Amino acid sequence: MKPASRTAAVLCLALALFAFAAPGVEVRLTEYAIDMPHTLPPGPTTFVLRNQGHKSHSFQLEGPGIQGMTPVIVKPNKTGTAEVTLQPGEYKVWCPIGSHSAKGMTMTLTVKAK
Repeated sequence: MKPASRTAAVLCLALALFAFAAPGVEVRLTEYAIDMPHTLPPGPTTFVLRNQGHKSHSFQLEGPGIQGMTPVIVKPNKTGTAEVTLQPGEYKVWCPIGSHSAKGMTMTLTVKAK
C-alpha cells in the first residue's frame, strides 16, 4: 500500500470511530446559570463545559460514586471537559466559585436508565 493510501485508510478509520463515539454532554455556564440536561443515562460521560459568561465559572458534581471531585474551572469564552462514570441516582451540580451557587448556579441531575 502506498503511503498516501495508508494515510487515507487510517483517516477513514479514525473518522468512523469518531462517528460512533458517545457525544459529550453540552453544559453552558453563564452568570448565574447552568444550562444542561436534567436527566442522563448511566455510564461513562464527558461533560463539555462552555463558559459563555464574562466571569470564570466552575463545574462541580457530587452524587453516587462521585465524592470530592476536583472542580473544573473554565475561564470566560473558553471550553473545558469533565469525565465521570455516572451511576443511577441524583447528583448535585453547582459552581463552587464565590457566591455563584447562591445566585442560581446549582441544579439537580437525575441519572436513570432509559
